[in-house]
Amino acid sequence: MAHEYGKETLSLEFKSDLKRLPDDDLLDAVVALANSDGGTVYMGVEDDGTPTGIDKVHQDAVGLSAMIANRTVPPVSARAQIVGTEKTPVMQIDVPKSRSVVSTKSGKVLRRRMKVDGTPESVPMYPYEIATRLSDLGRLDFSAQPVPDATRDDFDPLERDRLRRIIGTYQSSDRNLLELTDEELEKSLQADVMELLHVDANQAYYQLSKLVKGGKLGVIGRGKGARYTIGGFTGRK
Repeated sequence: MAHEYGKETLSLEFKSDLKRLPDDDLLDAVVALANSDGGTVYMGVEDDGTPTGIDKVHQDAVGLSAMIANRTVPPVSARAQIVGTEKTPVMQIDVPKSRSVVSTKSGKVLRRRMKVDGTPESVPMYPYEIATRLSDLGRLDFSAQPVPDATRDDFDPLERDRLRRIIGTYQSSDRNLLELTDEELEKSLQADVMELLHVDANQAYYQLSKLVKGGKLGVIGRGKGARYTIGGFTGRK
């Protein structure tokens, strides 16, 4: 029974293998689908949906899946299988939607889009589009991004003074912090935060406890629902 291929869509890509499709062309198609909503590549099918078969070098489904995983970053777990007829075999490659931005190992980042004539194509994903994609996937916090051209002069001096008053108010605070210059104080607090970013959950809890005992952080609540505030300041009078 002949396989029905239909026509190309944003989630369906046909690749001719009459002239032995280069691996790079296949990887481009896989990456573009992974960076969109996922989909399927049919290798051995012409653009009009006519099956013409795959080259002998592309008839190893397991090897093809391994090649895709080895040459994409992060690795794309595509599932390949031979469909079609014995006379005209076609390789079906199912590509999952990625939960991050994927590139080829050579650094190409692509996505799918629809052209004016209603046919799909794979195009480069530009830096601003990468940020938008990560945000859509819940993998990017814009509020945590660096502010271009910002300097220390942009910090509110009143907030620095408030922080010093908080440190001086609590008996358990590290009073040595008050002897530091503004820049040294900022670096000290940053080092404490960066230390937390490179530890597991148990170590993080231990480090947070140390900061609370040292007066650098206050804590509201217990367990996973606890909130930590700088110097014990809760924002309440």
